[in-house]
Amino acid sequence: MNLEDLLNGLKADDATTRLQAARIIGLLDETLALDALAARYRAENIGEVKAAIAWAGKRVQTARQAGYTTLDAIFKHFHIEYEIENREDEREAELLRKMQLDMDMQLLRERRGKAGSAALGAAIGGVLMGAQGMMIGAMSGLTPGADALSSGLEERPQIGKRRVLPTRPGDGDIRLIVRRLLDDPNPDKRRKAAIDLGSISNNPAALPYLAQAFVEDAVQAVREAAGRAGKLIYWNVIYWEMEQSGEMAREIERRAAARRPAEPPTPPPPRPGEPPAPPADPPPVNLAEILRKAEEKRQKRKNQ
Repeated sequence: MNLEDLLNGLKADDATTRLQAARIIGLLDETLALDALAARYRAENIGEVKAAIAWAGKRVQTARQAGYTTLDAIFKHFHIEYEIENREDEREAELLRKMQLDMDMQLLRERRGKAGSAALGAAIGGVLMGAQGMMIGAMSGLTPGADALSSGLEERPQIGKRRVLPTRPGDGDIRLIVRRLLDDPNPDKRRKAAIDLGSISNNPAALPYLAQAFVEDAVQAVREAAGRAGKLIYWNVIYWEMEQSGEMAREIERRAAARRPAEPPTPPPPRPGEPPAPPADPPPVNLAEILRKAEEKRQKRKNQ
């Protein structure tokens, strides 16, 4: 169930379908549906449905004023924003690689001394060519791990740097879990049923029942669990569809580009008879900032 399904539900001939759509929109805080809610409220002539639309409209309006959007929530929940934040600037990455090479060479010279000068030359050549195996083979007497280079600036995989991929929305039988959610007299079992619908079933068909519990259940913990489960299912559906269509990749690139510094303007072509303008200097590299970032990465790895 995506946004289009919800908007179509608001316009359905069947009043129950319109009621469910309004409740689901309110549960999801889907700000993109606010205008449709307002239009349907003016046209609605069933009192219960009109009240549900008004309730949903207030929730969605509050969410919009708070700056909430479904897409931003998806980027946060699935760590997509972390992947964008950890994209290194190409110039910074190149400088870090050069700094690492210099520090590795200094460390190697200190460990081998003058006695291994001939082998050292071969090792340096291997490093500069990106062939670590050549370096190790050239260093006679080196045992694996004994004199490994370790400047600490090399890149290592870090938790949180890669986004969590969506899962295919479920379509399994949820009737037993729904029955527990709506009918079990034990509120803790109803709460756990809501959690199961969001985490185990991952089935969009659960959204009307979660919305019903979100509106009607007398226990706040159950309502909160139903609201959270509904959003998890909906976020995954939207993310899955965007991933399959390629829209997610385009949105990631768009957001990543918005974070990068603006390119310097291209100078106009020289007039006839004028010498060409000198090339613009690249923006300065902030070495202190690069070192600070490198230190932050080391600290993150240490704390993980």
